[in-house]
Amino acid sequence: MVYKKILLKEIDPRFTDESLSLSIYISDSNEAVNKRPGMLVCPGGGYAHCSPRESEPVAFRFLSEGFNCFILNYSVKKKYPAPYLDLALAVSYIRNHEEEFNLFPNSLSIVGFSAGGHLVDSFGFLYPELAKEIGVNEELLRPFSIVSCYAVTLMGMKTHGGTRDVICEGDIELEKKLDVPSNVTNLYPPTFIWTTKDDGAVPYVNSTLFAEKLKELGVKHELYVFESGWHGSSVCNRSCYKKEDITEKMKDIRDWASLAADFIFDLFDSQSH
Repeated sequence: MVYKKILLKEIDPRFTDESLSLSIYISDSNEAVNKRPGMLVCPGGGYAHCSPRESEPVAFRFLSEGFNCFILNYSVKKKYPAPYLDLALAVSYIRNHEEEFNLFPNSLSIVGFSAGGHLVDSFGFLYPELAKEIGVNEELLRPFSIVSCYAVTLMGMKTHGGTRDVICEGDIELEKKLDVPSNVTNLYPPTFIWTTKDDGAVPYVNSTLFAEKLKELGVKHELYVFESGWHGSSVCNRSCYKKEDITEKMKDIRDWASLAADFIFDLFDSQSH
């Protein structure tokens, strides 16, 4: 496997913060698989930090599912549009280096967790205006698909207050702009959504209302609501949790990554790549 980490300022000098980075994980080719689809990981952390347990463990899991993977450390403790511009730059960079990164063309999906899920889910309808901000064609930024993991999608009732407060800073118009179910359209990318019923931080209605809206619009999607599992469960194995922290019920969650991979590959195969 080839691994490297680059700072966003190396891609675009306007991005001066040295905490902003893109980590790149490219699997070696074998007799059966050469090019792969891509998966860009956006960790959670309430827009206050980027969670390590939702970073490399997730990338390694999707590497094992047949993807070449990337992890974005985006802007934290900053109002919109800071982290969105980071994501737009990362997507643009990956798409412009598909050959180097051994990716199938136009195959980059994005997975996000909690606040990272909010970033990813809202990027799914904001990418056209973000493309103008960084000066690229909007089709370059359109995700092949989105994977939404116990995401914050609501900016009103039933939201996660900390996430909303950081990204909106009390701006009511911005709260309306970043409320996901209110802004998706029938052009939204195919989406895989999962959450748990007893999530104590982000009520699962954030995911179910999002899925209901996609269904109403005829957007291809899948929704999984697991019975039990705390917020931040990530891939729910020993790469991110101690043995005693993983309950028997939480072990059922582990299948989400394989289910998401199947969803994406079925979509990918149906489009005759």
